[in-house]
Amino acid sequence: MKIKRQKANIKRQKWFFALRRQRQLLIFDICLLPFALFLLLWPTTVDGQSGRRPQQKPGEPQTKPGEAPPLRIETREVVLPLMAYDAEGKFVDDLQTKDVIVVEEGEGRQVTRVKREPANIVLVMDCSNEFGTYKNAATEIYGKGERPIWEKGPSYKVITNPTTRQFASMFVSMISPEDQIAIIQYHDRVQLIQDWTNNRQQALNSLASKYRVGVKSSYHDALKLAADKLQSQPNGRRIVVLITDGLDSNSKTGKTKAMLALEKSRASVFVVGWADALRKEVELAIGWKANHEPGGMNAAKRIEELRRYASMLEGALAELRVMAEVSGGELLLPSTHNDLILSHRQVSREIGAQYSLSFITERTPTLEDKRSIQVIAARKGVSLRSRSSYYIPDEPNENRKATTR
Repeated sequence: MKIKRQKANIKRQKWFFALRRQRQLLIFDICLLPFALFLLLWPTTVDGQSGRRPQQKPGEPQTKPGEAPPLRIETREVVLPLMAYDAEGKFVDDLQTKDVIVVEEGEGRQVTRVKREPANIVLVMDCSNEFGTYKNAATEIYGKGERPIWEKGPSYKVITNPTTRQFASMFVSMISPEDQIAIIQYHDRVQLIQDWTNNRQQALNSLASKYRVGVKSSYHDALKLAADKLQSQPNGRRIVVLITDGLDSNSKTGKTKAMLALEKSRASVFVVGWADALRKEVELAIGWKANHEPGGMNAAKRIEELRRYASMLEGALAELRVMAEVSGGELLLPSTHNDLILSHRQVSREIGAQYSLSFITERTPTLEDKRSIQVIAARKGVSLRSRSSYYIPDEPNENRKATTR
């Protein structure tokens, strides 16, 4: 009996010790839980506080303890037009990268290339006649006695080759075989009468068969179409040759949108302006009407209309001048119809002497992608002309470069 009691006591003691052991293990686990959580967080916390660096990606520069990670800068190669002249105003034919300094927003930029390359030329022709047919040809009636200004019968002449078309035909005949040209005419509507081609005869045939005049002026629509055409040409220089009085009366495109599109195309704009030649024509017409149609209400109304037109020409001329200067192009103001036709020679020479300037810029996150720029000659006796501002190009990913700082 005694032996049975001893065995029972032994079992109770074993059970008691087992229960106490389980309680100890449970208490230990509960106490260990915060420490285990700390161990889980320990690699990140200790790395950050002890100065240990996180693992870097292959190709990235090593950083020292306490240093900020390198800043990645995305770069672009920008191409802009460039003209170079010597002290006598003659074109410089041997310009090199060392002769050019580019300063963008106050910072120097690396010039990568200065070269000659083919041009993409959009010829834009003003064929509107809202205030009269003064742009078709020079008026011949003045100073020829008492004949009606609108002649009929055997003395009447049909203008078969208007001034603008003569200029265009001669200009197209002189473009380089390596250059491409597209031709736009505008009046009541805008028409692309010749898409991109380097076939001069094809362009001349389009001028001969498709040239038309109208009444209203869709000037801003024509500028927008010219900019769109240039954006489709990724390679080569971008040039707009614009024969215009700079007035608009019929466009669906607003002036701001048209000018912005043209500026973003980074084209140099060569303007052949009508202002001087038309001013003379208008003054002659006003004098003729005042002397030969006195006292009539129609004459007075027409004189007032012509004076308003002359005033509008002056306002438009100021905008054309800014457009040419900002783009690195040229503004020509021939004083007669004949001078306007012959100005194609100077425009052709300017285009032929133009360089393409390439430099590296940085694309930083900003709200405005327009950059001001100065192109300065580093060569004595040389003066340069380029754009004074541009919009940074939005290029495909494969054309982007990344650098670190």
